[in-house]
Amino acid sequence: MHWSVAYGDPVNRPRVLGLVLITLLSVIPAAAPGASLAAAPGHGYRCVLDAFGQTADGRIEFRRVVNSRVEIAKATRARVSWRPIAWGLVSSSSRPGQETTHQIVASTDGRVRLVETEWHRGRDLSVRVLAVLGRGFPSRLVTFDDRSLYWVGADQLLHRMRWNERRLVRPRTLPLPIRGATTMTSHMTDRGMRVYYTDRSGALHSVAVQGADSTDTVIRTSGYGTVTGLRAGFCMSPDYTRVRSYVGLLSVDRASGVGRFQRILRPVAPGGSTVTDAVRVPPSDWTWRRLG
Repeated sequence: MHWSVAYGDPVNRPRVLGLVLITLLSVIPAAAPGASLAAAPGHGYRCVLDAFGQTADGRIEFRRVVNSRVEIAKATRARVSWRPIAWGLVSSSSRPGQETTHQIVASTDGRVRLVETEWHRGRDLSVRVLAVLGRGFPSRLVTFDDRSLYWVGADQLLHRMRWNERRLVRPRTLPLPIRGATTMTSHMTDRGMRVYYTDRSGALHSVAVQGADSTDTVIRTSGYGTVTGLRAGFCMSPDYTRVRSYVGLLSVDRASGVGRFQRILRPVAPGGSTVTDAVRVPPSDWTWRRLG
């Protein structure tokens, strides 16, 4: 079986994600002893979060987290000289036991790259730069999802560029100040893009990206003061037949090595979102220098 998905294709994204998740079961390598690929009893959801990071010695690591459990873990054998800070999926192709993706990747040198990743069962992760798409971007607070690159500029405003399958185009500054942000991620919902970020006071924010009408809402006032990495992902029903309305969230504290999984409920509700209690994601070795 082979599948391939390009998120720029003019298709219904929730239906595509359902197909992706169904196929993931055929490409996930054997789980650790005692682990199960099925959702835990009582869970009416299966949230998938793909996280990349860089170790202190420069290697790139990849983990696929499903709810609060790591189901795939891969790493490059060799170090990478540049330092990635944010990864965003453009396209993915898989066969049983292997997967190839194209990612938009921002790094601390201010460059945004198109990167190919590949892993096979029993082999290391490989990472290859295909092209440099832009220069002069910030060295932090950058995120990419659903063909859109977002970043916080020196003016403390949210900026956006679009990916047209060849290059980044149509720069735009959104009239929305983002002050004191410490980590950032983004996710496309059924009602538009949401950018999530933490701030120095420990709050978690949700930005509804709607052009001049964009809004910034605090969805939890505390608990994120030590978070050094943030990653959002989609959620499905356990049998992959329905897209859940909420968003999965992975937060990491590099100092303690603790990763936590939560769900953002009612992410597009006019009255605001709520966040479930955090559940630890073992092992407690999320010490990557950067997670995106």
